[in-house]
Amino acid sequence: MKVAKFGGSSMSHEEQFRKVREIVLADPNREVVVVSALGKRTDEDDKVTDLLYLIHAYLQHKVDWTPLWERITQRFIQVRDLLSLDFPIEKELTTIETHLKQEKVTIDYLVSRGEYLTAQLMAEYLGYTFADASELIYFDYEGGIDFPRTEQAVREMYQKHQKLIVPGFYGANPAGKEKLLGRGGSDITGSVLASALQADLYENWTDVSGIMMADPRIIDSPKVIEEISFRELREMAYMGANVLHESAIFPVQEADIPIQIKNTNRPNDHGTKISNHEVEKENGLTGIAGRKDFLSITLFKRHMSDEIGFIWKAMSIFAKHGISIEHIPSGIDNIGVVVSAELIMDKLFLITKELREELGVEEIEIIEDLALISVVGGPHKEPIGLSGKVLSILNELEIRTSILSQGAQELNLIIGVPNTQYETVVKGIYEGMVRRHVGNTPNGVTSNS
Repeated sequence: MKVAKFGGSSMSHEEQFRKVREIVLADPNREVVVVSALGKRTDEDDKVTDLLYLIHAYLQHKVDWTPLWERITQRFIQVRDLLSLDFPIEKELTTIETHLKQEKVTIDYLVSRGEYLTAQLMAEYLGYTFADASELIYFDYEGGIDFPRTEQAVREMYQKHQKLIVPGFYGANPAGKEKLLGRGGSDITGSVLASALQADLYENWTDVSGIMMADPRIIDSPKVIEEISFRELREMAYMGANVLHESAIFPVQEADIPIQIKNTNRPNDHGTKISNHEVEKENGLTGIAGRKDFLSITLFKRHMSDEIGFIWKAMSIFAKHGISIEHIPSGIDNIGVVVSAELIMDKLFLITKELREELGVEEIEIIEDLALISVVGGPHKEPIGLSGKVLSILNELEIRTSILSQGAQELNLIIGVPNTQYETVVKGIYEGMVRRHVGNTPNGVTSNS
């Protein structure tokens, strides 16, 4: 049994509805379908969700919201009419508009209506049963998902109907009112449903054919990662790769249910499979991700390694000022602390002052305009490991790194280079580890949205 989630780009207009219907009905195992609200039809268009957020802001500031509402109503009516559906969507729209005029809407109720109305239309178009997310996904008093109650509700609904359409992005708070899921939205809904039903597979349909090995803004037509483990995925996501939000991964990872990233516009493409199992890679490389604009602070103190609790004390000073640590390379009598340049800049003088006075740090070296690149690897047969290959490539490029740190089990290698060399290094590693081994075979994927 499969749970299939379709994002806003897959639900943007009537033609996309037709594609989704064909995909779902092509496999009888796709029994539970989660949909997002109508997305952008073109780059210049707006997502329905964004328009609903804007309407709520207009309400708060007493600005006329009716033109925006008219745009939303016309979009839903157009989809209904072009698909020749019978659903009385005008009635639903009138109910929402009445609440708007009476100013009796919470942001959670208003914004969730995008998914609610989209799912109603898709339910009729597919011939599936509409199941309101507010009757399936429940929150506890701390604001987290009440998994035992949610699982019971989902299983009972599934046993009654089998073929379900569920709106994503929201559930119900303890008072029974709509509550948004926040970042990860509909992806989380699909993950929670898959976990509750112990599905064999959670399909996440979007507008790309999987997770790419590198940023397509730097690499022309990078290869798609066919299989990746949850651990490898987290390493890439942490360093900036645009992948699923962690909250959307946790439920299925815990239940040992794989995720398949698929492209609604190219359904025959393999996509990317994500699971708890690490698959052997042909050249040892899973993917490359990175970010710019870090700052490195290296602390020097004689006999630092003999001083119990030094690193903890140093980290406590950063924590006191609300600075998150990205990376901590270390030596015998020195440790480096890598942080976001933007977050620390206004506090840098005070933090370095406290490090000197409270810990007796003798010397502090600061490197600005630093980029971090994470080279993520998986199991492979070749005798030369991930770090050996990367170091050889860096040597060929004549790149001198300020940070070089290998994680446990060669899962990843962190490289620190100047911002100006970021693109050069990413290209060099990709060319050296991928195209030299398997050739440059474009797969037609050019977007990482």
